[in-house]
Amino acid sequence: MGTGRLFRSLRAEGAAADGAVPALSLDQAVGLRTVTLGSGASSEAVAPPPVAAADIDLEYAEVAPRPDDEATPPPIAAAPVTGRGAHATPGLRATGVWLVVIGVTVVMGFADALVVGRTQLGWLTGISLLAASVYGALVVRRDDAIVAVIAPPLAFFLATVTAGQLTLPPTGDLVVRESFMVITTLGANAPWIFGSTIIAAVIVLIRRRRSAPATPSPQP
Repeated sequence: MGTGRLFRSLRAEGAAADGAVPALSLDQAVGLRTVTLGSGASSEAVAPPPVAAADIDLEYAEVAPRPDDEATPPPIAAAPVTGRGAHATPGLRATGVWLVVIGVTVVMGFADALVVGRTQLGWLTGISLLAASVYGALVVRRDDAIVAVIAPPLAFFLATVTAGQLTLPPTGDLVVRESFMVITTLGANAPWIFGSTIIAAVIVLIRRRRSAPATPSPQP
């Protein structure tokens, strides 16, 4: 609802301006950032409302923000670094492969000598070596893949010199008996030893080929 009062600018002059009310006081004009004072009434940046009877609520006047008042964006937090590193490859480490292949082969070698009662280690130790070698080649890390290939023959040799003691002949020179037992046991189980090693090598090569990045084809 209008008040019927006539508003004027701060520097308006004349008879009509003497009876009018200033639209802005001097303190308000200085405090508002969007208002500047010029040399005359025509140079003022903000003109009074076109309707003389309209009320002006100076308390809720909008003030344009200054560029330096804009909120500074928060800094981007750095990504957390894991303890194993960003380029750590998944899989079983070399120590785990040694424990699996050697441990299974040696334990089953004792079972072969005790339960089956052979004069030398046989098919039970060979099957255990093959199964452990395949598992090691499938789960070993790419950086430790060579361990899965050299572990099978070493595992069977350790099984021979440990569990093979239970298959020694009861009489004769100890050195001769030991040498004869090792040579005959390794010779009789050569298919298991070489077969496990070759299969482990093939699995490692296939995994390495599948994990290698694809080479882009040359453009014509």
